[in-house]
Amino acid sequence: MKKRLISPDFFPNFEKDDYEIIRKLLWVKGDKLIQGNSLEILKNELKRFFTQGEIFLFNSERGALQRFLEFYLSKTKNKKVGTQAFTCFVVPKAILNAGGIPVFLDIKKGDVNFDENIIKQTLENHPDLSVLILQNTFGIPNDVVKIIEIAKENNLLVIENLAHSFGAKYKEKYLGNFGDVALVSFGRSKVLSGIFGGALVINNKELADEFSQIYKKIKYPNKFWVRKTLLYAYLMKNIRMNYNKFTKALTSLLRVLKVIEPEISKEEYLGKVDELRLLKMPEAFAKIAVHQLRKLYKFSEHREQISKIYLKEGILPYGFIPTEYEFYFLRYPITVSNPRLLIDNLKKYNIYLGNWYNSPLAPIQKRLDRFGYYYGMCKNAEELCFSICNLPTNILTTKNDAFLITELIKKFA
Repeated sequence: MKKRLISPDFFPNFEKDDYEIIRKLLWVKGDKLIQGNSLEILKNELKRFFTQGEIFLFNSERGALQRFLEFYLSKTKNKKVGTQAFTCFVVPKAILNAGGIPVFLDIKKGDVNFDENIIKQTLENHPDLSVLILQNTFGIPNDVVKIIEIAKENNLLVIENLAHSFGAKYKEKYLGNFGDVALVSFGRSKVLSGIFGGALVINNKELADEFSQIYKKIKYPNKFWVRKTLLYAYLMKNIRMNYNKFTKALTSLLRVLKVIEPEISKEEYLGKVDELRLLKMPEAFAKIAVHQLRKLYKFSEHREQISKIYLKEGILPYGFIPTEYEFYFLRYPITVSNPRLLIDNLKKYNIYLGNWYNSPLAPIQKRLDRFGYYYGMCKNAEELCFSICNLPTNILTTKNDAFLITELIKKFA
């Protein structure tokens, strides 16, 4: 009997039609994997969400962030960039590699984001702060209206990171149109996936025109790497549908043979620059992302339905839930006394819960100093890391899966 994997990870957005596109791409001639019409189509599709911004496509969202910060910080003497703890370490890594200095904001007690009061406290200690990054953790929006007001008063450039929250709205206006810059991720476990990829949206025309001169000089990844990445993504179709000892062993073998291109590379774990992530998005990933983008509303409605099941069954989401925003949980966050024990117990049923974020800079727990963080900096974030885990809401998680998950949580937690 096949044991289907239930998880917010491991290519959670890919359905049969997505794998069919990947299968066809594997037979495309190498050069056509790199440049083509899908790149322009993706830009045009994104313009429906960002009506005034100029869009630049990259091989990763963090690559887009680093490239932009290299450009922007070279224009100002103030190099400090505010970003929250309780995040992925690739964000402060991008800041450091761009020549910036990460300033960590703690999250609000009982929440997964910082608020305007924490920003004001940070500005008292760092009046020379230059840039502020909003995360919208798990899809739950930051209070963008109040934050933008403070940012304008203090001459801060605001970057809206939409890796968790692409498609969210405030008063019928999409997030990403409030700040100066927006970031969209097409990583394999985000709102939409192109396997890899990201978009930089610059809402300031003058900055966009200047940055476009830099963007022209950036190269694409090589066709061998793109094809290898496509192959691994296609193999995940069967691995996910039948996740057992054999397919786990196959995954390990693919890792040894270096067929697997990890979401985070060894160079990145060491705080080094990974040039692959800084390149332009290739045609193959853009083609997949376009197809996914056209399913955004379907994905969002599904996330809402799954979240309502958890809520109806008495599994309450952690954190403040802003009612004036229209948003969907990328992952449904809960807190339990022993998340590791709960995660291990559910693995017996082939359910792999997410542990975003089990560290103030995930997914690592040691050597955070490589990324400018020292324990004790952000106590609320550090405390939450001991109790947080998150439930899947993705399109591959069925309603029956959600009921099973709630039943098991009640049993083991």
